[in-house]
Amino acid sequence: MEFFNKAKAVRFKSHLDKYLVADDDEETVRQSRNGGASKKARWTVELVEGNPHVIRLKGCHGKYLTAADVPFLFGMTGKKVLQTVPATKKDISVEWEPIKEGYKVKLRTRGGKFLRANGATLPWRNSITHDLPHRTVTQDWVLWDVEVVDISLLDNEYISSCNSSFSSEYEFSGSNTRSPSITSESRENSLQSAAPEIRWPSIAASQSRWRSIASDRSAHRSGMEFFNKAKAVRLQSHLGKYLVADEDEETVRQSRNGASHKARWTVEFIEGKNSVIHLKSCHGRYLTAADDPFLFGMTGKKVLQTIPATKTNNSIEWEPLKEGNYLKLMTREGKFLRANGGTPPWRNSITHDIPHRTATQNWVLWGVDIVDICVSDLDSGSSLLSPTSSFSSLADDYMGSPDTGSPAIQSGRSWNTSMKQVSGMEFFKKAKSVRLKSHNDKYLTADDDEESVIQDRAGSSNNAKWTVEFVEGVDNVVRLKSCYEKYLAASDEQFLLGVTGRKVVQTFPRKLDSLVEWEPIRDGMQIKLKTRYGDYLRANGGLPPWRNSITHDIPHRHHDWILWEVDVVEILPESPPKVSRSESLEDDVVSSSSFRLMSPAFPSLQSGGSSDDSPRKSEGRLIYYNIADDYGNVNDAIEGPSFQFKGHGLEELTQKLEEETGLENIIVCSRNRVNGKLYPLRLALPPNNATMHVVVVPSTSRVASDFIPVTPTSA
Repeated sequence: MEFFNKAKAVRFKSHLDKYLVADDDEETVRQSRNGGASKKARWTVELVEGNPHVIRLKGCHGKYLTAADVPFLFGMTGKKVLQTVPATKKDISVEWEPIKEGYKVKLRTRGGKFLRANGATLPWRNSITHDLPHRTVTQDWVLWDVEVVDISLLDNEYISSCNSSFSSEYEFSGSNTRSPSITSESRENSLQSAAPEIRWPSIAASQSRWRSIASDRSAHRSGMEFFNKAKAVRLQSHLGKYLVADEDEETVRQSRNGASHKARWTVEFIEGKNSVIHLKSCHGRYLTAADDPFLFGMTGKKVLQTIPATKTNNSIEWEPLKEGNYLKLMTREGKFLRANGGTPPWRNSITHDIPHRTATQNWVLWGVDIVDICVSDLDSGSSLLSPTSSFSSLADDYMGSPDTGSPAIQSGRSWNTSMKQVSGMEFFKKAKSVRLKSHNDKYLTADDDEESVIQDRAGSSNNAKWTVEFVEGVDNVVRLKSCYEKYLAASDEQFLLGVTGRKVVQTFPRKLDSLVEWEPIRDGMQIKLKTRYGDYLRANGGLPPWRNSITHDIPHRHHDWILWEVDVVEILPESPPKVSRSESLEDDVVSSSSFRLMSPAFPSLQSGGSSDDSPRKSEGRLIYYNIADDYGNVNDAIEGPSFQFKGHGLEELTQKLEEETGLENIIVCSRNRVNGKLYPLRLALPPNNATMHVVVVPSTSRVASDFIPVTPTSA
């Protein structure tokens, strides 16, 4: 009732972002997306004398929102909701009990059913019924946002009295006599009862007071808080794919490879404009809303990478608008950056457009992963702080889980504290092995085929036990190994064609890479296990083939399907063994200059000591490389590409890197472990074919002039 105690009139917005409106036939009610500013979306609140827990809602036609006893469709449970004038003051069909559900309300009838906004296809689309939602999918269909409308602020409006037709002195025999309302004097005085009709101002005349939801750019909806402390970001679409700059240095598209440097966009702020930003790709070009149509005859226009003639070109300016836990990027023309789905040529394409269809409303919503954070206000000697995990989605850390709400984004001064609060590593720190229980009260189980992963109620089975391994150098990532000595892996293979979920399998990879690494994120007393690309381990329900299956995905509806309870089976007697992140499982042992595998998963390293006495027999060495940007910055948290190098000299390595990167006149650098600065390699390569991590600095980079050119010396 707290939503209504001080309200003269309200608007109700459904889970579909549509408003409850009284139709012009003065009988039916429906949903409308464009009705927020219309008088038909305003419902006068009337309190009921003697019952402080219920209200009545009167529409613009002077009729009441009524839970009728007529079925909406024969054979279906939902019943009609209408506008009516009841015959008696004791008619309970016009009484609604508000029940708070977080920041929303449910409106319950006296029969125990709820006001429901239906979706899907006709005849359900935009319809309103009252029913009990039995399915998980329709639980949020009975939730409503309440927007209080202060009618007293409207100028030049004469509003008919909201005196209750159920006043004790009201005559239902047809008398035209009006009596005082049962509501307070302040409500009675604020309304004009003398006028027989409601005279509404035009939308244009009242735009300053009744702003459109679609065009609202007020400060509280600004999405700049996502970028204020960000130096670089990744943008993730509704399809779970990332916005990437293509290698042709012109087009942009969507890709699931969020670890690529092409998915990283540098944030630039514009002097004198606090509400817009520039986004620069890894190629040094700007995200641009072009004026060319993507397809002739269609409304969407191209989004490209360009270098504009002047920085004042407004085609490279994007205004972030907050939409719940996501944001929209709006052009100066009022269109939005859109990630398209469907069949080619739309699949994976990026355009800017205004989504008019209900099905494409979420195509303009983007999740923000902060890659680099500016902390110059914290440490004058440091301008960049990389996250500890190569795939930690800081946007998730800031915004909380979908189930627990979305607290305000923390400032850069406390971002590290926020990460510790949501990290789920405390569930695994002392664990040698665990069991994971899903929302279905079933356990994550390694199937007997030693490949697939399922859910099973037999938690005492050895197949439900997963050994925990920690990754050296990364504090918030674990690997989970089944009873068959295989790792839980997020594969890139689709579980079913046409749907977003991808398979989770047991695998014994040749290389321990990010596919077998999971980041625990705490959600209350449960956890979510996140992959490198931002997907979550999900326990599916429903009918076969979904029943008991396990996939990794981003849930848009079933948020509790990614929550897991952790049961510790065995406790570590001492500090947990850590396994090198980049070690190959083909190698029996590595040289003394690189990491050694210490996990019991590799018995060849634990039997005897002969393997430590003999050098590794391998041709060449493994070279990992990253490409520095114009300022010499490198995201070391993301493991760069690699190749096998059989040469011995720096000149050969430089030529090989030029072939791999496609760049010319590069400078091969290494990072000083003490101060973190880059320095060019000048002498022979390290001996013993040790694995190397190098940084490629293009000759066109601004920092290239800081390095004195030196002729490489071959070994």
